Amino acid sequence: MSQTLDSHAQFFFHQGLRYQEVGECQAAVAKFDQALAIEPNFYEAWYHRGLILGLECRYLNRQEEALDSLNKAIECKPEDYLAWYKRGEVELEVLEDYEASLLSFDQALQLKSDDYYIWWDRSFALYQLERYDEALASYQKTLEIRPDSLYVWKEQSSLLWEMGCDQEALKSFDQVLAIKPDDDVTWSDRGELLEELGRYQEALSNFDKALAINPNNCLTWSNRAKLLEKLGYYQEALVSQKNAVSSQPTVDSVWYN
Repeated sequence: MSQTLDSHAQFFFHQGLRYQEVGECQAAVAKFDQALAIEPNFYEAWYHRGLILGLECRYLNRQEEALDSLNKAIECKPEDYLAWYKRGEVELEVLEDYEASLLSFDQALQLKSDDYYIWWDRSFALYQLERYDEALASYQKTLEIRPDSLYVWKEQSSLLWEMGCDQEALKSFDQVLAIKPDDDVTWSDRGELLEELGRYQEALSNFDKALAINPNNCLTWSNRAKLLEKLGYYQEALVSQKNAVSSQPTVDSVWYN
């Protein structure tokens, strides 16, 4: 923070930070506003005001103000990647304006090209826009920066599956399981993919591994039941379907199956 700022503005800003730390959002914004009334080009005050209104206290429903605050921060310090990135986060996560978020993320990456979080969010935005090839390249760049990122591997696995790149998706699921062998959802998803490929016994083994980890996953029980029925194991399929119902009896699709 600049040493030339008015001391009263700094005092109000630090009060705002303290309120922000304890989740007193409206009080924090009021203090930042007091600081900005004295120092209209106070980058940190605009930045934190944008964070609160855009990401930390969404219930206030002041997202457009959040963007205005982050834009003001960018005007004050256009070379700081963080304001560009957080503007992109608001556009992505709150406003679901994926095209706008990409512009913000790309600008942030021009300033900091090796930031893991920017690449990850950029990948997800491209995924949502169904720009799959670009999304895949972006996920791969994210994984170059942090190869052990569980959730990036999971998202990439889903993307590859959606793209019809089945073998690559299986390898990606394997990377997830190398990092977290007890991820029952991944075992279950991998089982579904194997079933689609006609590798039924492997699929059944994957469902069984998922259920050994989490015996209360009704979707896995239901998928297992459908596979067993396909294989002609009707009694075992019925038991599996009963387990699906008992694990989550309010899910209509389970009762239908």
